Amino acid sequence: MRAKTAVTVGAAVTVAVSLLVGPAAAAPSPGWRDFSGPSDGYGDLVVINPDSSASFFWGSGTGSLRTHPVFWGGEGTGFNHFVPFSDLTGDGCNDLLSRRTNGDLYREEIHCDPGRGGQFDVSRRLGTGWNQFNVLTSPGDLTGDGRADLVTRQATTGDMYLYANDGVGGLEAKGRIGTNWKIYRAVLGAGDINGDGIGDVLAVDRDNSLWRYDGTAAGTLKPRALVFGGKWATGRNAFVGVGDISGDGHADLISRNAQGQLLRNNGTGTGTFRSTAKIATAGWGRFKGLF
Repeated sequence: MRAKTAVTVGAAVTVAVSLLVGPAAAAPSPGWRDFSGPSDGYGDLVVINPDSSASFFWGSGTGSLRTHPVFWGGEGTGFNHFVPFSDLTGDGCNDLLSRRTNGDLYREEIHCDPGRGGQFDVSRRLGTGWNQFNVLTSPGDLTGDGRADLVTRQATTGDMYLYANDGVGGLEAKGRIGTNWKIYRAVLGAGDINGDGIGDVLAVDRDNSLWRYDGTAAGTLKPRALVFGGKWATGRNAFVGVGDISGDGHADLISRNAQGQLLRNNGTGTGTFRSTAKIATAGWGRFKGLF
């Protein structure tokens, strides 16, 4: 049995949160951003194709990506944003958040059956009005409960908001966690990149420097620390905290440049990244979105 309550935060953001009556036993959590089913422990990438369908690219464990068939065909044209998430429902498989073009936010439940990884069969609406955000991303666990959470940026104000994973399939509004984030042209959840077990956030400023905000486990972010200066992000137009695709246990960073090349910076586990390596030399400019 499900009951619905409405939570309002900031500029009249109404989020319908589904609550389960009676707690369910949680299955073991899969790896961060791992959708391959059965879990291989490596992060995966979501793309929106030129025809507005959506596909996965599996992390290989060697720093490259492997293609997977389209998981959203014609119906995918109704969406404009995806957030690869952790397990929202406690079934042991990671879920995906999707935003429709009308601003509705949905939870997409992946098949847990071995051999059916990357396929979704249950879609549940979590709320409305989410088009007012120009950033929706999951940094991992920000609240210290072991469950990944969602952070958003309101387009008009630049304010950042936290929505906590409630453990039963929904999101709980926790309020504003930052202001004046308009100074950044990109904001992305990165997973735990400093090795403390708490999710972190990366941001690219207008001068093309990369900054890190460490999570605190109390639903807040520490003051920023410089990761890369020297115009590091010049010419790059997409950034994804993809999880571990190199197989060393550290969260990695993917980006795309204006030439359509896909780039990788391996995480060190101490809050920094190694030098840039190319994953693909061309062709990635055709995708409408990388998530």
